[in-house]
Amino acid sequence: MSQDKHLRIYGLLFVFVFCGLSPRLSWAGLKGKIIAVIYGEEKIGAFNQPQAVYFDPQRKRLYLVDTLNDRLLSFDNQYKFLSAFNAEGKLKLPYAMVRDRKGRIIVINKGDNSVFIINIKEKRIETLNLSGISPPVVPHSLAMDSSGCLYLIDRAYKRILIFSPETYKLQKIIEEKDSSGFSDIKVNNNSVYALDPIFRKVFIYDQKGNFIRSILLKDVAFPISLAVNRREHLYILDKHKGKVFIFDKQGKPMGEIGKRGWKEGKLYCPGYIFINNKNILYVVDTGNNRVEVFKIK
Repeated sequence: MSQDKHLRIYGLLFVFVFCGLSPRLSWAGLKGKIIAVIYGEEKIGAFNQPQAVYFDPQRKRLYLVDTLNDRLLSFDNQYKFLSAFNAEGKLKLPYAMVRDRKGRIIVINKGDNSVFIINIKEKRIETLNLSGISPPVVPHSLAMDSSGCLYLIDRAYKRILIFSPETYKLQKIIEEKDSSGFSDIKVNNNSVYALDPIFRKVFIYDQKGNFIRSILLKDVAFPISLAVNRREHLYILDKHKGKVFIFDKQGKPMGEIGKRGWKEGKLYCPGYIFINNKNILYVVDTGNNRVEVFKIK
């Protein structure tokens, strides 16, 4: 091997070893470009402390849980308002929602600690059966996997309840002794991700509720919500810092989005995030009563 080639190899080793660089460093600048900000329009009025969003990939609709207005709002894929729904006045402090394969909306109704299963076409509302579970469940967050299984966080008792597809019969309860309790849950690539805001950890389970591992989140003050994309990158919403931290699947930092503030592109006491299959990140900017939409790049 020539002397020049030796020098090039030694030079690369010096950069990677002594400067601490690696191919992953190209991820460190991962950011989000703001592409839309959704406010309450004149005909529907301002949002009031919205708490969650859900994007339906089949219908290409975005749903907003407008909590203190006791309603769900839907928008098309250009973020134009479509309709408002309050279940004939039965929604009282709605907090989170998903939509199942039959088109039914499952929504947490904080006003009476219940979970509604709403068939809009048939104008029928059922209540998820939580009776017989002791101590009583305090519903907080929802997720649904590709098979239709429903996952429900019980915020008060550090539990995750797993329900069967469509019939929503209770299948299993996960009781995590090593957690302080969970604030959010998402499902991706056959894994279930639950966020612990106090211990600043993400607990990962398989779809049957078997523990896989946990990830400690570095440099995060108060993580309140999470999202996971197809590549298993973790998006962690920090309520206190007003930004979204991005980690790889091992928990190594990859970038961040936003900062604390009031102008568009900034966040004030944000409450929830959701990422769709096109790498569009929706941030519920609760303190500013809006939704900010970012394209990850």
